[in-house]
Amino acid sequence: MKITRRNFLKGSAALSATSLAPAVTGINIAHAQEGDFKALVCIFLFGGNDAYNMVIPDNDAEYSDYLNARPELAIVREEAVSIGIATDNGVPLALHPSMKSLQAVFTEDKKATVIVNSGQLVEPVIGSAVANPELPEFLMAHNLQQTMWQSGAENMKDKLGWAGRMVRDMHLPGSLSPLISLNGEKKWLRSENHEQLVLTTDGAGEYSGLKTPERYEAMLRHFNEKFSNLYADIYSETMADRYYDNEKAKEALGNVGELTGYPDTHLGHSLQTTAKLIRSRADLGHQRQIYFVGLGGFDTHKDQQAKHAGLLQQVSDAMAAFYLDMKSIQMADKVTAFTMSDFGRRIMANETGTDHGWAGHQIVVGGAVKGGKAYGKWPELVPGSQYDYKNGRIVPEIAADQVNASLARWFGYQGALTDLFPSLKSFKSHYLDFI
Repeated sequence: MKITRRNFLKGSAALSATSLAPAVTGINIAHAQEGDFKALVCIFLFGGNDAYNMVIPDNDAEYSDYLNARPELAIVREEAVSIGIATDNGVPLALHPSMKSLQAVFTEDKKATVIVNSGQLVEPVIGSAVANPELPEFLMAHNLQQTMWQSGAENMKDKLGWAGRMVRDMHLPGSLSPLISLNGEKKWLRSENHEQLVLTTDGAGEYSGLKTPERYEAMLRHFNEKFSNLYADIYSETMADRYYDNEKAKEALGNVGELTGYPDTHLGHSLQTTAKLIRSRADLGHQRQIYFVGLGGFDTHKDQQAKHAGLLQQVSDAMAAFYLDMKSIQMADKVTAFTMSDFGRRIMANETGTDHGWAGHQIVVGGAVKGGKAYGKWPELVPGSQYDYKNGRIVPEIAADQVNASLARWFGYQGALTDLFPSLKSFKSHYLDFI
């Protein structure tokens, strides 16, 4: 027996599209106009990406400081990929040699940029008039720094992520949640009025135990039954909701079919599935979508050169393919992809690798990106400088919350940015003009 949405809804009174879709009110009305679609795609690099080898300075003075700081690990300048952009303090930048697939997006389309020296801050440290500015908690701790990126610098105790809080206030419509993870349940997407839709890198999963009509009917009876135990009753209803979500996602993805041009990698598959769901936006009733995809392996304490090169090539190839795909369907200006990572790495090498650091860089790609330049200042990579924290951990000058607020503003969030990110009250500028 083929399990279809019609069959399922006919057999299960416990489920209905109306129970899953919030009313189109308030800010929804403004967003529910034809063609008004936007998507944010977070690409999380788990483990702490060595951003100072992902992006290097491409001039004599700053490259010399960089080379002196990590002579055994430094990228050969002549092998780096020129991307035709410079920082706010005039330092030209280049990418790791394995990231050549992104070069044209930077130099020809000018739809990619680098956010330079960003990281977790609760108030400015560089240039601060305060003798001992407050520092974020849990610096260099993997799990807690990952949570801070997803929560906001001063929202660690909030059970919701900043994307989930943003969507809560926007009341977005749709037959499925617009909060979509291809990397397991994530705090970034936790919201009060939407359960995040969790899929695999290849899309919706299969229910292998429902191969016979008898098992399918038994499932429907279970979903329809009212249990005297409240826990069992809620658990059954939740299972039914998740099953419906999966079948709806499977149907939408099946209508799209296969896409070509993506690399056969973990991140390539994730962004390919993301592209399919973006194509399904009308079927899903979405005017906004938020995606979380991830790639692990960036905790490079040893043997970094070979490992990091392969990881960065995977990031570059997948992001370039995704951008070109969105461009081919005239959706590039509606979709913005950006990197996050736990933290950067220490500038000085640890034999064949690097230790945990603080600041890093972020790559942002999309048709709405104001390319042709980088955003932020290149820091001094010399011992004892104002950027040197605890022997080679670089102090960020751009707050992660400023970057996130910029993305929220582009996405259409109309609330106060300081409500979403309270730390912004300590910064002169609440957002950056990169998008």
